[in-house]
Parts: sequence; C-alpha cells; structure tokens
Amino acid sequence: MDQTREEIDLKTYPKRNQYAWFSTFPDPTYGFDVDIDVDSVVRLAKSRGDSFFPYFFFLVMRGINAVKELRLREEKGHVYLYQNVHPTWTVMSESGIYYNIGCPMENDFARFYDKVKKLTDEAKKAVPTGELNLDPIVEMSNVVFSTCIPQLEIVAMRHPTPAGNHDNLSVPRILWDKYRIKEDGRYHLTLNITVSHTLVDGFPLAAAFNHIKDESLHPENFLKK
Repeated sequence: MDQTREEIDLKTYPKRNQYAWFSTFPDPTYGFDVDIDVDSVVRLAKSRGDSFFPYFFFLVMRGINAVKELRLREEKGHVYLYQNVHPTWTVMSESGIYYNIGCPMENDFARFYDKVKKLTDEAKKAVPTGELNLDPIVEMSNVVFSTCIPQLEIVAMRHPTPAGNHDNLSVPRILWDKYRIKEDGRYHLTLNITVSHTLVDGFPLAAAFNHIKDESLHPENFLKK
C-alpha cells in the first residue's frame, strides 16, 4: 500500500495560523451535508447489473484524493501530506454486527470494484469474534472512514468523534444515505464529509464536493470496466 508522504514545515506552512488556532479546540471537526445528483451513476450501475456502492465510492475517493488538504494528516505533533489516501468502510454482517474493512486505493475502476465488492461480501458473512476491524489498514493514518445508510433518507449527519485525539480527527469521515428520485425526476443522495478544521477549511472541502458532483454527472468517463 502506498504510504508515500512528505512532512509539512509548520513554521512556514501558509495556513499555520488556521492550524494553530483550531489546534486549541478539543474537537475541531466540522462537515457539510450536500445534495448530489447521482442519476447517471445509478443508471450506469443498473445497466450493468452492478452494485451502486462501489460506483459512488470510487468517485468519492477520487474527489478526496484530488484535493491536497484532504490528504493531510496529523501524527504525534507532526503534519504529513500523503500522496494517496485509501478507502475504509463499514459493513453490517448477516448476524447484524458491524465491521470496519479497507483496502489500498485502486485508480483502475474495474479493480476497485472487484476488490470492494469481494471484501464487502466476505464481511457480510463474517462470524462475530469481538473484533471491530477486520483489516489493519483501518488503523492507518492515510485512509478515510466511510459508511452509508441505504435504509434512510437523511438531511444532516453528525459523526461520533474522539475529542482531543487530533490524530484520529484528521482522518475524514464520510457518509451518504439512500438514493431516491426527487422533484426533478432524477436520483439524488445526501453526502456528508466531515474533516478537521486544523487542516481543511471550507474552500478545499467545497472543491472535493464539486469534484464528486461533476464526475457523478458523467460517470461513464471514470467508471470504465
């Protein structure tokens, strides 16, 4: 798994004032809840008889990786910029137990789809052992924490966060809900991305959302199998 990174010099870092101010907060996280038109993504997945989850997840990961600030992580008083960040996600097993799983990011969609689908299907059949994380990748810094709620339409979401643990809080938290047809006759969903304000201000967070929104309108250009 790619863990290439470079350390940020906090003495010369252009946004060091933002970093210093929000570092005084026990919990500096915030997030946006944004409506995403996923009509073309839904219809592309359906036309191929595929699962929607890996389709949209791939576009989300592309949006996250496209924005430098969302690849920044705090680690024991240091800040690092990673070249790539990797997907982790939550799966509910057939026994009703949730597990966290993950894998290295794949830039080839066909490989990404196969890997995410295979790991998700395996986690659904996992026998409860008392473990929460099924893969050590979940404990790494250069990942994102992701989940979806396909049973419910949501307006807003607040993630549980470990106040005071700035290393953990620097990992973006992602959630989306059930896609549904809205007044325009197209499928939409609500996407939440929650980040630490020590590293990510509103401008780069908006850029990540806009990247995801734009690619969701023309998924055939990126979801090639």
